[in-house]
Amino acid sequence: MQTDKRKVLIIATTKFELDGITNVILNYYRAMDKSDMQFDFAVPNILKIELRKEIENQGSNIFIIQGRNKNPLSYMRKLTNLIKRNNYDIVHAHGNSSTLAMEMVAAKRGGSKVRIPHSHNTTTNHRVVHKLLRRTFDKNYTNGFACGVKAGEWLYKGKPFTVINNGIDVNRFKFNEEDRKNYRKKYGLVGCKVIGNVGAFNYQKNHEFLTDVFFELYKLDKSYRLLLIGDGGLRTEIEKKVDSLGLNNAVIFAGKSREVPQLLQVMDAIVMPSRYEGLPLSLIEAQSASLPCFVSDVITQEIGVTDLIKFIPLEKKADTWAKIINDTEIMNSRLTNDKSLYEITEAGYNIKENAQDLQNLYNLFLTNQLKE
Repeated sequence: MQTDKRKVLIIATTKFELDGITNVILNYYRAMDKSDMQFDFAVPNILKIELRKEIENQGSNIFIIQGRNKNPLSYMRKLTNLIKRNNYDIVHAHGNSSTLAMEMVAAKRGGSKVRIPHSHNTTTNHRVVHKLLRRTFDKNYTNGFACGVKAGEWLYKGKPFTVINNGIDVNRFKFNEEDRKNYRKKYGLVGCKVIGNVGAFNYQKNHEFLTDVFFELYKLDKSYRLLLIGDGGLRTEIEKKVDSLGLNNAVIFAGKSREVPQLLQVMDAIVMPSRYEGLPLSLIEAQSASLPCFVSDVITQEIGVTDLIKFIPLEKKADTWAKIINDTEIMNSRLTNDKSLYEITEAGYNIKENAQDLQNLYNLFLTNQLKE
């Protein structure tokens, strides 16, 4: 006799679009075995049509629930009703602070047996609310997830948690000579040394300093180009800075893109001077493409799964960063591509294995809760 599928509600607490956390969620979703589990989504925004169709075509439902920040009580009531109405066994909510208490309380009131917050960062912009909701958060979740050790220690404060690696399909990002030639021609980058960055334009990602570093590189060698993938509130500010430095012809704002694997092939190195991070998926992708990565030393050492990662103290000046990058041989790293893919898989970032591990944890947690 066939049993009903176990039902999982995945909650995005930030805008569900082409960015880090969304990509982590989608990587796992795409790799999951959906034969015995129903996966639905609660998101705060209307999805782009391509993404909506992809999810719905795999049998999943998308529910838009807005007002998390402006009207949290109404948001929690709607979420509670959704969970109760659809009898979700498991609620898995993605965020980075104790404000995930809202989702955990709603899940508990809605009758969900397994309630999982998932930490994706090592700080929050809402520190006061984070502290106020700490006790409520602690009392209402059943199992904690985090993208890395530091992100887990930040949110769970000494309580147990499970690290869920930001896994990827490594074969999507492996070096491809044909893509490199085609996309370099498309963007007018033939013969250039291309420095790249993938990330939202916000305070965390530190594009202002990245622009300073690139300015120093450009002074050393006019063949350098900067390729920026992403969008965000500070993009206009960075565009103005690029203009003021006379770099308009050397900096490309590619915006959000579904072609990140191809655009990584264009690059010769990634530079990420973030002010803080959890465990950035983009650096796993970059290593899969065998790109040298020059990153701030505040980023967790866990990210260094290959020897392609070079940590630089964030307090060092832009010209020091530029000298380190310029003095490093960055053109022949693609010769080690197979080695990089092997090391990434061995370190536990291959999504095919990770998705099965996550599904096993879902079943284990639910079995344990049903016994109680």
